[in-house]
Amino acid sequence: MKRINLILYFLVYTLLNSCTPNEPIKIKQIESDEMVTIFKNVKNGPDQNDSISLTVPIEFRLIVNESKVKGLSLYYFVDKKLLSDHLFDYQVYNKNNKRKPIYSLEPYFEYNPLNIIIKERNHLISKDDANILLKKYNIKQSLNNLKIGDTIKLIPFNQLIKENKKILEELNKIDDSIFFRITLNKGEVSVIKQKINW
Repeated sequence: MKRINLILYFLVYTLLNSCTPNEPIKIKQIESDEMVTIFKNVKNGPDQNDSISLTVPIEFRLIVNESKVKGLSLYYFVDKKLLSDHLFDYQVYNKNNKRKPIYSLEPYFEYNPLNIIIKERNHLISKDDANILLKKYNIKQSLNNLKIGDTIKLIPFNQLIKENKKILEELNKIDDSIFFRITLNKGEVSVIKQKINW
């Protein structure tokens, strides 16, 4: 009897799955345990002497249906403004190889699921707040010695937002979204908006 029930369950499951078309892509934001860093950005010029950049990692799991998807690109919007790609404002990494940024997602379709990390480098905090974080986490490096491109590792992002409500509130004030532009094999294009949940 148990065997018959198991067979019936399997048949119903198969039938239901065959009736629903496979989505071209599934996107899920994951609570990131990637490191937050303090970063000396070119944007921290003479008029930004009292602030410094905080690099905030966001993580997504993508499942791409290669038989349907030809191309995939992403666009990062903060407060309804498009950020510059891969240079000053953010960089995209494959979680399995974080040594260098990736500029095109198509070569990574074979990784299913593909976990990407988007490091947003556009969030400014005051140097006073940055020094409070350095002291709180017993980090002995000084902001005064940072040159452009230098970074100081803080703590994992999921720990930072749990322990620093002020930073979480600041992030939540801004409407941040990632737009995924999907080109299907038949040439059709669709866009999925993914609001960032801090």
